[in-house]
Amino acid sequence: MPRPCTSRLTKLKRGGNLVLKLFKALLLIGVVFPHIRPSERDVIIEGWCREVLEVLSIRLILRGEAPQGRVSSVLFVANHVSWMDILVINACRRVQFVAKAEVRRWPLVGWMAARTGTLFLKRTSPHDLARVTKSVATVLRRGNCIALFPEGTTTDGTAIRAFHSGLFESAITAQARVWPVAITYQRLDGSLDREISFVDNQSLVSSILNVLGRPTTQAQLSFSSPFDSSSGDRRELTAWCHQAIEQSLAGYLPCTVPLRPPLRYPADESFPPMTAA
Repeated sequence: MPRPCTSRLTKLKRGGNLVLKLFKALLLIGVVFPHIRPSERDVIIEGWCREVLEVLSIRLILRGEAPQGRVSSVLFVANHVSWMDILVINACRRVQFVAKAEVRRWPLVGWMAARTGTLFLKRTSPHDLARVTKSVATVLRRGNCIALFPEGTTTDGTAIRAFHSGLFESAITAQARVWPVAITYQRLDGSLDREISFVDNQSLVSSILNVLGRPTTQAQLSFSSPFDSSSGDRRELTAWCHQAIEQSLAGYLPCTVPLRPPLRYPADESFPPMTAA
């Protein structure tokens, strides 16, 4: 059943605080970031994302084999439910994302994404996929982390679609770990909250307004065991990640035993993975 929205006053208060956080981000990125080390920027981004989640009344819950302390050279692979996925992952561990090229032209958001290391990809261009695959491998070799949403679209969180396997090649090239993580949004009673998802033809503005008007939500990140990318090819990595995330979404504990190849998996390679933001 749909749950009641918060009061209009609460919604306005949250909206005002969110605007202030956006202005803070613009100031940090434009004025502070050019004069500090990348590690310091990472700490600031993580803290800012946690502040925004607090404004939106979203509680972050970590489950399974979550990263302990700082980790490096990891390709995080997650299902995709909402633009908030970017906030909840970055609130846990600072990562870079791959986004569709159109995001670069969005007012403010595109500028912020570009200045914080987002890699932009033309979805229908095999040449651009090769370029971004090389860029992701370079980022991983340098010890940074990347997060992918290989479904290429968002869902309501009840199931996952086929994964696009193209950018998994980056992890193999960089000999990076691949770390599956399942994302769910829940009500306080533990039931799945489908209404918070960013799906269909909903605009970003209407989705933000929807989130501002909702009671407290729990965002849960369920981490499975990381995989050594050298143990298989990109289709096997795709299958392993899909199976691990599917198990987590089905209520199983994250995988703690190796998944045995070969796994037959109909990976869709026609379009590379994108974020909804």
